Amino acid sequence: MFKKMISKVEKFVKVPPKEGYIKNSSILVTGLMIIGMILYPFTKGYGTIIALAAALIVMVGQKLLIKQAKNDFRDMYYAKDMYLKTKNTEYLDFITARSKQMINDVKVLSDRAKKEISELQKFVEKYKK
Repeated sequence: MFKKMISKVEKFVKVPPKEGYIKNSSILVTGLMIIGMILYPFTKGYGTIIALAAALIVMVGQKLLIKQAKNDFRDMYYAKDMYLKTKNTEYLDFITARSKQMINDVKVLSDRAKKEISELQKFVEKYKK
């Protein structure tokens, strides 16, 4: 029973890949944990709880951003494939809108994500007339 619980936690908290669509927040989480250790004797544990809660919020937020970025890129690549098959320009409009939204909303995009967005925007420029 204990092993099942640990495996579920490991799946949820597994470290994201180094070169994903979102920058890794491991350094920030580690810093918050160190701050929690430093605060422990001075705040009787309350500062530690706050620092660890902040670290947990960062990890959950990163997981949500990673999932959303993967979905957005999957949708944009699907739109690219569908444009090549159907020549419907609404697919190009979708790629343009979604890529602009990602650049404006997600401030922690990795270099890989920015490069792929740039390539998708060049694809749109090439076929949009």
